[in-house]
Amino acid sequence: MTQLIIDTGNQITGYTQDDNLQAWEGVRLVPAPEGFNPALLAHYLVKVSKGKTNITLNVDTALAAAKAARCSQIKEEAACLIAATDWKKQRANERDAAGWGSLADIDTVLAERESIRRSSDAAELAANALTDINAVQAFTWSVNVAVPAPNRLTRGQFLDRFTKEERAAILAAAEANASLKDWVMRLENADWIKPIEATPGLQALEIAGLIQPGRAAAILA
Repeated sequence: MTQLIIDTGNQITGYTQDDNLQAWEGVRLVPAPEGFNPALLAHYLVKVSKGKTNITLNVDTALAAAKAARCSQIKEEAACLIAATDWKKQRANERDAAGWGSLADIDTVLAERESIRRSSDAAELAANALTDINAVQAFTWSVNVAVPAPNRLTRGQFLDRFTKEERAAILAAAEANASLKDWVMRLENADWIKPIEATPGLQALEIAGLIQPGRAAAILA
């Protein structure tokens, strides 16, 4: 039988399951209430009335503590899952650096890691929405938020989508057009390009006649 150890100030200082243990000076042993949860020991309250000791659980603080503990565990679980993909990220980076892989390989791993983060965020929200302590403590989650890999191109991949004639015409026109030159300079200094972010610039090239109508869509396809 579980017994609570209570000091002279009516504070619970611990518990024991030793039926043969005798109370010692300054403390007394009181049977734990039905459904006693050792993990919530700090949230049990002692009330003495007419020589009788009643033990009750402060449900509000216990529920808040259970949620905080479960969310902390979720963060740790997510961190472990992400760490387990470190080798994939390192492999993708090394293969890309050596010319054996591609930016798409890196992005696939990044999407996998982001899926874990977003799933754990959603899990914490779900855990915090629960109103039963046992349900909070029993709450489980999985990586179930799909994250598509980002659509990125290296600078070289993006430039290869233009013809040699188009690139020459754009560079020549940039010498006399400050806005176009700025676009070219930003392109030259970019590590990678998101096609969707390049749309306005490509459309401007069409309007300026530097690429044929419809080429912007083809380049972004």
